[in-house]
Amino acid sequence: MTEETEIKLRNSGYMGLTSIILGAGGVFLSYLFIFLHLGNILAAETAAARECRLVAPFFIPAFACIGILGGILWLTAGVGFFQKKEWAYSVGVIAVVITLFASFWPNIPAMESKAAAPGPWFLIFFPNLLVYFYLIIKIGKESGKKALIGLVFGMAFILNFINGIAATTRMSNRLPPLLPDYSEAMMYMLTMPTNMIASFLFGFATIGFFLAKKKNLVRITGLAGVFLAISAGFPLALYSMFFGGDGPNFSMFILGPVVSLFAGLIFLSSKSWENLVGSRKETKLVL
Repeated sequence: MTEETEIKLRNSGYMGLTSIILGAGGVFLSYLFIFLHLGNILAAETAAARECRLVAPFFIPAFACIGILGGILWLTAGVGFFQKKEWAYSVGVIAVVITLFASFWPNIPAMESKAAAPGPWFLIFFPNLLVYFYLIIKIGKESGKKALIGLVFGMAFILNFINGIAATTRMSNRLPPLLPDYSEAMMYMLTMPTNMIASFLFGFATIGFFLAKKKNLVRITGLAGVFLAISAGFPLALYSMFFGGDGPNFSMFILGPVVSLFAGLIFLSSKSWENLVGSRKETKLVL
């Protein structure tokens, strides 16, 4: 949201109640799903000898903690909306981005192991997705096009982190003493941190796209995320497709760099970027 955007708070009571429900529900369900499903997921992954069994005990609780943080931010935003504070919108944007991020990936091991299908975390994800559009379009007075593009940035945020998790999983299952040497783990060792860094850059760009005053900094960060995601994601996907298994096969690793590439088309074009965020007068250096 730019400085010139006037935030309409006529529906702040409704948005405040929605924020409180999302916050309290998110915190409660983040705890509940861990106690109800984590043991079953780990047992099913172990029984099926799936590779996820080595990293799921760390990442699923880690995502629950991030989800709890998102819920706390929603509760904070709810207080702001009830009191008609303009900062409530900013906190709400951060809350919804973090909650969407935290509530997507845990569904994958839950459904893959068939321990909890459909993924229970979708009960958090889809309500937040609906509120995302209401918050951005109705409260922030942004265009529907900008909300959709922000969603593309958010998808790149999520998918690149998922690539980092998957690379960690593959790496963990290809290290000695499981295998005699490090050769099969090297590609995953290299691309695991780069995909996660690309994800964090996209996370900053997603939030900054709506909230940051220095839009050029958001564009620079987004471009860095795009180039990093492409340079790490495509080699990882191609290696997984042709060299990491029993033969040529489709790899989910390809989704992260492809979505990042689409996001890059937006960041790359100065004209498209200025049309989205509004042109701003810049100080030119005289050399």
